[in-house]
Amino acid sequence: MPKLSVAIATDMARTLLADAGMTATQAAAMAEVLIAADLMGHRTHGLGMLPTYLDRIAAGLIRSEGSIETLNETSSTFAWHTDRLPGAWVMQQAMSRLQDMARHHPVVTATVSNCTHIGSLQVYLEEPARNGYLALMMVTDPGVASVAPFGGADPVLTSNPIACGIPTGGDPILIDQCTSLVSNAQAQSIPEGRTELPGDWLLDNEGRPSRDPSVLRTDPPGTIMPLGGADFGYKGMGFMLMVEAFALALSGHARSTPKTRGAQGVFVQLIDPSAFSGRGTFEAEMTHVVEACHASRPAEGSSGVRLPGERALRLKREQAETGLDVETGRLDAIRAACRRNGLDVPAALR
Repeated sequence: MPKLSVAIATDMARTLLADAGMTATQAAAMAEVLIAADLMGHRTHGLGMLPTYLDRIAAGLIRSEGSIETLNETSSTFAWHTDRLPGAWVMQQAMSRLQDMARHHPVVTATVSNCTHIGSLQVYLEEPARNGYLALMMVTDPGVASVAPFGGADPVLTSNPIACGIPTGGDPILIDQCTSLVSNAQAQSIPEGRTELPGDWLLDNEGRPSRDPSVLRTDPPGTIMPLGGADFGYKGMGFMLMVEAFALALSGHARSTPKTRGAQGVFVQLIDPSAFSGRGTFEAEMTHVVEACHASRPAEGSSGVRLPGERALRLKREQAETGLDVETGRLDAIRAACRRNGLDVPAALR
């Protein structure tokens, strides 16, 4: 794969977003989150999202003008409504404010309604976890229905990701996973030379298991299975409903009224272990758990235990030195989006 230096990739994304209509601050935040996702190996949420963002800005689906509205606020909570302002820009402010509040309150919580796509959740969790906070996030888009409730065939929900940052004595544990078998982007991303997904992760529009992504584009559409698949999908369905409650109903940005794709509801909570068992005790216990997991003998065919976030942090360190791995197809898509939206193709892509 071609490589781009982190500095060049960041400048390219920031420049294109600003040229498309974002303020300098908004463009910088969006670019930073996109590149951070690529650094952690989340290709579908890194520069791969840039063409979509440029198209949505041009269509007025990501807004640069307007202000964050505070719906409710206490000394340890706040609820924001953002009217389709840039998700990464909104979330950077929300995470910064939560950490400020957490210096005075052991549990702080925020909801954000109707912000645009915030990107990879894992990106937002490393900093608070390294600062000693247990962090919980749930996010979803009520304008997307791609997952049928377990036992059904019609799409009602979507991939509904949930994430958690857990401090340890070393690198934090960084959990970031959707509550469907695969995300929407993963379901549509088939490696070159293949036409099917590796397993029966989908249902066609008759409710029959399938591994053919084209079933998601039929009329009526097929769906993605909840986490647990055909046998245990009721478990994934339970987690999906949690995300609906915390990220949508609690934020006031839910599914009961028509929504346009690309605006999300977010739930974030930071917990300071100092107010409970104590930071030292908490981190020592989590370090013990990490060490015990790594000490488990590899199962047959396995290279050993890998905990959530370890691969992402390793890739981040490697690519910070060697440059970002960016597929040629993603670079082509950025070029096409520039031409489509009347933007100059960056020098790095010529």
